[in-house]
Amino acid sequence: MPAIQTMVVMRHALRLDEVDDDFVSSSKAWWDPPLAPKGFDQAAHTAETHLRSLDLQVLVTSPFKRCLQTANTALESMPTCCKRMHINCKLCEMLTARNLNFHDRPLPNGHIQEWMWNGSSIDAALKLALLSDNFIIDDSDLPAFPETAELAHARINVALEAIGNQYMGKNILVVAHGEAVNRSVVRLMPWTNVIDAQHCCYTVAHRKQDEDGDWGQWELDVKQLHKVQVLSL
Repeated sequence: MPAIQTMVVMRHALRLDEVDDDFVSSSKAWWDPPLAPKGFDQAAHTAETHLRSLDLQVLVTSPFKRCLQTANTALESMPTCCKRMHINCKLCEMLTARNLNFHDRPLPNGHIQEWMWNGSSIDAALKLALLSDNFIIDDSDLPAFPETAELAHARINVALEAIGNQYMGKNILVVAHGEAVNRSVVRLMPWTNVIDAQHCCYTVAHRKQDEDGDWGQWELDVKQLHKVQVLSL
């Protein structure tokens, strides 16, 4: 039997700003909302009910709070997974004005790297968000804001392929944003489009190792799409 590697790409759970009308006006970092209480329940349920059986070994996540908290909650229900999550800033939200400023509250000036964590370092900000140092930063450089959708798509495509190669042979859970779920489908099936990606939805892809030890191309497992609706173009 050839060796098989699996990559699961999951969207974060429900954000606090989606249920709390006062969050944006009262928060010091309204562009980076944490999970709502229901979101923690969603993440735990998805991991316990669906992800636990997939023998996932490595967890890589976007640095945004909603992803960090989704990933941290999921880790508790996955005994085979390494207990330190890996942070990759190339998995961050699509940095368009619409995505970060959709509440019409002005964003700070300067490069996003300077204000994303309110002047703190990424290391200090992650420790505060997770209340632990249970992480390894694989990539700490955020893309420039704003970016076009085309640039974001290319960035995420490259990031997913690089993560698969970085942890070659290991089963990987990627926790990121809806656009990452979209790209996990379209980059492997370019004749399709994702028309719905709900909270804690995910895709599953596999690739096989041949007799010479080389890994083949990723193939999407369309039977394991979870809360993802795909349309053929």
